[in-house]
Amino acid sequence: MGSVNGIPSDGKWFLAKGKTSMIRARPDLLPAVLGAGLNERVVVSWQCRNPLSSGLPSNTDYAEIKEFEALIVRFLEEGALLAFVLTQEGAVNMNFYTSDTGWFVERINEALEDKPVQPIELSTESDPDWSEYRAMLEATGMSAAAGGQAPDHTGNNKD
Repeated sequence: MGSVNGIPSDGKWFLAKGKTSMIRARPDLLPAVLGAGLNERVVVSWQCRNPLSSGLPSNTDYAEIKEFEALIVRFLEEGALLAFVLTQEGAVNMNFYTSDTGWFVERINEALEDKPVQPIELSTESDPDWSEYRAMLEATGMSAAAGGQAPDHTGNNKD
């Protein structure tokens, strides 16, 4: 396992699943990532080839996506953090944070150079405050202020 600016590339994950969407995320990144220079958010969007009617991946899609994600995370772990994955409407959107989008694209190309064409698109935006990550934590009931702990059924944080 690598690290990016002293932050482990992998850690604890949580899953929030609805009928037509799913979010998998690391709740433990704040406040460590702030000031770490990971100001660019890169979204790697995988378009499912055979999504379910709900918009979630089929078993066939899931197997392919899992293999793809493992590959690119391995190539990117020294300079980008996979913070969260949003799945909906037939797409799996892997949200990475990095300090260098040029390096990120070079590493993706290296990872895929001997692979067939993949159904992906990349998009980037400056997000120095990790606004999208914070919005995802809030939308899923995970509180950054509570150290990433989910509220229990009474609204109190779990110990």
